[in-house]
Amino acid sequence: MKRILLILGILILLIGGFIIASKDSDDTKATLGIYCSSDGTLSDMMPIQSHRSYCIKSDSNGKTYALNAPNSYSFLIVDDQGNTLKDYAITHTKPMHVIAVRKDLAYFQHIHPEFDKATGTFTLADLAFPEDGEYRIFADFAPEKGQMGPMGEPLVVTISDDVNVGSDRGYASRPLGSEERTKVVDGYQINLAKEETLQSGEESRLAFNISQNGKPVTDMEEYLGALGHTVVLKEGTLDFIHAHPVEDVDVKQTGAVNFLVSFPEAGKYKVFSQFQRGGKVFTSDFVVSVVQGVQPSTPEEADENVRSMKH
Repeated sequence: MKRILLILGILILLIGGFIIASKDSDDTKATLGIYCSSDGTLSDMMPIQSHRSYCIKSDSNGKTYALNAPNSYSFLIVDDQGNTLKDYAITHTKPMHVIAVRKDLAYFQHIHPEFDKATGTFTLADLAFPEDGEYRIFADFAPEKGQMGPMGEPLVVTISDDVNVGSDRGYASRPLGSEERTKVVDGYQINLAKEETLQSGEESRLAFNISQNGKPVTDMEEYLGALGHTVVLKEGTLDFIHAHPVEDVDVKQTGAVNFLVSFPEAGKYKVFSQFQRGGKVFTSDFVVSVVQGVQPSTPEEADENVRSMKH
């Protein structure tokens, strides 16, 4: 009898060990595949140390997108452990903001994809490109359980993916443009007021004064939870800054909308700003030059400047 019980005990241990080994094998298989490296690139090797980095894994590999036609673009957000991110905080009324620009900054779009939470897939079914060239697609989001800012707000992550549109033969780079301060957009006169000199590493105010027929526009509507949105991109490197107005949505309007922006380094930047009135969004773009300011004295100050420029 004891011998039978001993044999049964051994069998139970063997079966249990087999089940655990199978589970460990399944778990390993679940994490094998595509990972996000600390440098922001996709890899088939899991990083040795976790940096909680995020990458875009899109369906753009090997594809060339058509001109002036609806294009489908789908993507996932993958972390350094090979997991697909599926839980997002809502930032400015959306779980994901997508910014698409041609790399010479001639064309700009701010769009919002459909989201399949079951798979973690975002899809833009009708992404349109007006001219040939290489475009950069930015994904701007905040993980649901990600890092929090000093005021308890979710810290935003901005990552990107490059796609080819049309043919190289049809591409001609456009100059960044002049630094004029007044433009007419969709019937609105928009004036950009700023400090005489913009310096890197310092918070600068960009004030947009919006008028129509000589009168200030004082009835602009809420657009994605704010009076406006501004995306600033650096010429060449495409350093990304996403800023929102100083004014609250319910403030008494004067026709002026102010943004505070910290430029990371010297150079030329293109400032794309969006506002809404009468249910229609209009977009302005201005070019500004930034001179070199005081360099941060410590790595902690440098990190703080990077965080502040993100949103």
